[in-house]
Amino acid sequence: MNNFKQLFYYMIGRVPEDLHNLDIKGKKLLHISDTPSSFFGELKRIIEIIKPDYIVHTGDLVDNIKLELFPGSIDRYERNVKQLAMLLEQSAAEGLYLALGNHDDIEIVRRYFKRSHIIEDLQTINIEGIEIAITHYPEQIQTKPAAYNLYGHDLTIRSGFYNGRLYLNGISSINLIELDSQEFHSFPYPSGTDNERLGRGKIGL
Repeated sequence: MNNFKQLFYYMIGRVPEDLHNLDIKGKKLLHISDTPSSFFGELKRIIEIIKPDYIVHTGDLVDNIKLELFPGSIDRYERNVKQLAMLLEQSAAEGLYLALGNHDDIEIVRRYFKRSHIIEDLQTINIEGIEIAITHYPEQIQTKPAAYNLYGHDLTIRSGFYNGRLYLNGISSINLIELDSQEFHSFPYPSGTDNERLGRGKIGL
């Protein structure tokens, strides 16, 4: 896709249409993090297009609601968590993993996510023979990294290969891993996502 089209889809709040053109024969893992509720509609479209076999969300499920700072917003948070739970749990993904963030409420998450594996701390999961460390917090990844490392929260660890290990930050991009070939693709979040996060990608809220 040329740069003009990439910019166009970004500006209208859509993930690039070249998702349709990905030729992936094997199993796929979708990784997202720190998602504002304005992204849920686009997330539904992404899931319908790529049909991931596994979905990993690394926390702050409704990132436009800073529950840790504003606990009085819990009713609005719950309504949005319910919406996200319906979206994810009605997908065809065979494995769903949620690493809770500092703006999440575990009791509410457990109330609506019935078939998801909920992670309260750093946990290393074996998915299709690949060891994947999953957490909300980058500093936890640094203490016990795996072959693949998925996280969010802030930008203290950028995505990339370090010492032979893959690190993918779910704030900076939507990540798609081909589990058979172990290749990965990263896509920008739609325009406005960081604003909905209240600038949390920049200031680490």
